[in-house]
Amino acid sequence: MKKRTYIGLATTFHDPAIAIVDAGGNVVFAEAAERYLQYKRAPYCEPAPILYLPELLNDYVDPGHDIVIATSWSEKFCRYLDRWSEDGFFQLDKIKQLERKYTRSLVDAKTERVLIGELHFAQARAGLSVLLAANRVLGHSNIELRRYDHHDCHAAYACFTSGFDDAACLVVDGMGETSASAIYEYRGARPVEKKRFRGRESIGFFFGLITELCGWDPAKGEEWKVMGLAPYGRENPQLRILLDKLWRSDGGRIRAAGEDDIQQAIGEISRLAGDQADNFQADLAREGQLAFERLMRAQLQETEAQVASPNLVLTGGCALNSSFNGKIVDAAGPFQSLYVPSAPADDGNAIGAAMLAYDNDNPRQAAPKTFQSPYLGKDLSKASLDRIADRENRLVRLGDDVTKRAAECLAEGKLVGWVQGRAEFGPRALGNRSILADPRPAGAKDMINAKVKYREQFRPFAPSILHEHGDRWFENYQVSPYMERTLKFRPEVRHRVPAVVHQDGTGRLQSVKREWNARYYDLIENFYALTGVPLLLNTSFNIMGKPILHSPEDALLIFYTTGIDVLVVGDHIIEK
Repeated sequence: MKKRTYIGLATTFHDPAIAIVDAGGNVVFAEAAERYLQYKRAPYCEPAPILYLPELLNDYVDPGHDIVIATSWSEKFCRYLDRWSEDGFFQLDKIKQLERKYTRSLVDAKTERVLIGELHFAQARAGLSVLLAANRVLGHSNIELRRYDHHDCHAAYACFTSGFDDAACLVVDGMGETSASAIYEYRGARPVEKKRFRGRESIGFFFGLITELCGWDPAKGEEWKVMGLAPYGRENPQLRILLDKLWRSDGGRIRAAGEDDIQQAIGEISRLAGDQADNFQADLAREGQLAFERLMRAQLQETEAQVASPNLVLTGGCALNSSFNGKIVDAAGPFQSLYVPSAPADDGNAIGAAMLAYDNDNPRQAAPKTFQSPYLGKDLSKASLDRIADRENRLVRLGDDVTKRAAECLAEGKLVGWVQGRAEFGPRALGNRSILADPRPAGAKDMINAKVKYREQFRPFAPSILHEHGDRWFENYQVSPYMERTLKFRPEVRHRVPAVVHQDGTGRLQSVKREWNARYYDLIENFYALTGVPLLLNTSFNIMGKPILHSPEDALLIFYTTGIDVLVVGDHIIEK
């Protein structure tokens, strides 16, 4: 049998993504579509646009390998969708029939009209895109399509990359096919489902409703604003009673009220908002976050009852709630270790689907126990760098000394755009596509908002800290490689870095080790040598409403149209 390359596609209506796993089971590429398109969350878009696919296949797929396309919807769910489609558009033979007919555009208006909803269209187009590109670019005809359950993909990606020999795995999101959450047992082989929670009793739906009641849009992924505002809220017993009427825990299950009761409770919350206008939004965010945490703890108790392990793997969209994640591991709790992957939401399912396909063909091979690098996306283009260098006479190449000069700029209070190597996979900038600042000035946060981010004042900025200093700066320090949990700063150091200490004394930290990201580590170490502070303020390199940048040209555009003082791309630097 020929060697195989596995192409995973995350094809839900938001956060589509593509991942490529090689014949040895290694993730060699993973990227959300929003990065290339520069379209936040890329709703209803292909995981990788057809114009971009040839480049990816040339770079990451061996032309001598067969290809397996793996998607994050199960056969059963696809058959359900096919019943509503005139053409059965998920069927591979249907996609192959379209190959010659659609040579210049993927799908015409007539075909689009016969599809049932945008979700169906997005997945069909995704499979067709990869098929066309593989045939044209690599000359492949031996291509197989496999489909996997949505929550199985979540669990596979998280468990296989956790480094644990055994773990209890909890998947919690809005809705995955027909499930709201699921529990798995992981013993080094494929995760085994233990319990599934079906219906609309979804913690993700609950938090989405809280987001809407606060005045934001969950379809745009604005739940993080609730987390940011919650520490500014006050205790509000009336709100707590009303929220408990909406969703409650019952023996490990989550129970949603009936539609009439939900509407009544929403009406009462709206009336309460009119009576308590002062600070009500913050109070609602606080009580909503606390209600979310109560529901999550109920599901963790059920997870503990189902699977005996000191290790917890948490994934799904709700695993992005870093405020809660930091509270899971404590002396009194059942779990001593927590792993949350860098992309726990639907984009991560691209890796999960590809890993499940690989596991089907290589079931006896255990998952690697090495650290899963999040730096899986687009690398810096040498051609782009050369073009910029030819046209920008202020661009200076410093080699490895660029970290020293950048650290000096940061210590002088300058705002630095920092672009290195391959992009991070997931929603967090982890030192390769970051805007960086000195965390010591209390006004640094306002400066970044005024110069670049233009976002709400209450939203915090995150600290990236050298791992070996973590215990001296955080209580109950836990390694946090993907900025996935929020921990409390020690009281005696908070005054030293006010720009990254949130209202409740916490910070959503990123642990930085040299073996994970040598250049970023060196930058922080150089800053530490100058200031005595082993951490930096780190926020994503984008402006409000846009995804993290994709190319050096994007970086240059943001640099010249915002208040960023210094731009570092690779070992090149430009200073205003």
